[in-house]
Amino acid sequence: MKEIFPTYKSTFTNEGIKKHILSQFNLNPACECMLFKPGLNDTYEVLDEGNTYYLRIYTNQWRTKNDITSELELINYLHKNNIEVAIPIRNKQDEYILEINAPEGIRYVVLFESAKGKSIKELDVSTSRNYGRVVASIHKTSDKMKKLERFELNMEHLLDIPLEQVQPFLKHREADFNYLKATATALRAKISDIQSQSALDYGICHGDFHYGNIFSDEHGKISVFDFDCFGYGWRAYDISVFLWSCVPNNNWEQEHLDKRLLLWKAFLEGYSSVKSLSEDEIKAANVFVVIRHIWLLGVHVDGISAWGKSWIHDQYFDEAITFVKKWIEMYKVLD
Repeated sequence: MKEIFPTYKSTFTNEGIKKHILSQFNLNPACECMLFKPGLNDTYEVLDEGNTYYLRIYTNQWRTKNDITSELELINYLHKNNIEVAIPIRNKQDEYILEINAPEGIRYVVLFESAKGKSIKELDVSTSRNYGRVVASIHKTSDKMKKLERFELNMEHLLDIPLEQVQPFLKHREADFNYLKATATALRAKISDIQSQSALDYGICHGDFHYGNIFSDEHGKISVFDFDCFGYGWRAYDISVFLWSCVPNNNWEQEHLDKRLLLWKAFLEGYSSVKSLSEDEIKAANVFVVIRHIWLLGVHVDGISAWGKSWIHDQYFDEAITFVKKWIEMYKVLD
């Protein structure tokens, strides 16, 4: 066949990246480049004269160019307001966004500085408190921005689309899918009920505030990266991602429950020292934890073309549904 074979996501050679992409930046031609993390987007680590950068290559049709422009505008705005973030780097033509004409279509490329500090292996009280302060600072500072062109983290995004994506994988487990669908309806109603009592803060959200997206330095200062999931949504959802992730899922022993409570309390203390948080928003965050988990199911199954389906099996869904049921029971989410 003479035509280009249909491709979902190409993997580019390190040398090709150096020759065609990194050569457009003010980097040493001898810099090192290696695929760091494949996924929905591909990330390459770039080492140049003692400095570390990360090159993100967005998957074709994952984000529009306007989406990415808004992401970079937000990051630069936060940086100018003294919030530690991994900032994008302009190339020699003073551009942030480059394009690769890949077999599957246009893929956008952005080079970022590395966040300051190191990755966090396990959260502690001090880091959680500092993280809460930074999250609140991002929410408070971004409220001053003009409206950006970006999607909404609404119930369609968080529940409806994920359920549509998951349904084909649960055709042999109709009762489980019906449970998730009914639970989503109940969760939506619960958030509406909370909002009828008290308005929930709505605005720019990072969208993925688990602690894998922050570094911390020796002084405990937090630096945030990966704003790829940012959009406009409930801030209670944004902080729920911390609560969802601060202790590994499906650890229900008392010591893990106690640790989650301790870290969550510290996070809320840090957040509230910068931006007020109502009891209803904290209550809503517990509801959004389950919504977050359902959203993630959709992301996982939708990304099978990027990472394969070997781990999307019955055990995966068993563990996910167990988490949903246990969280609702343990924290009386739907009472």
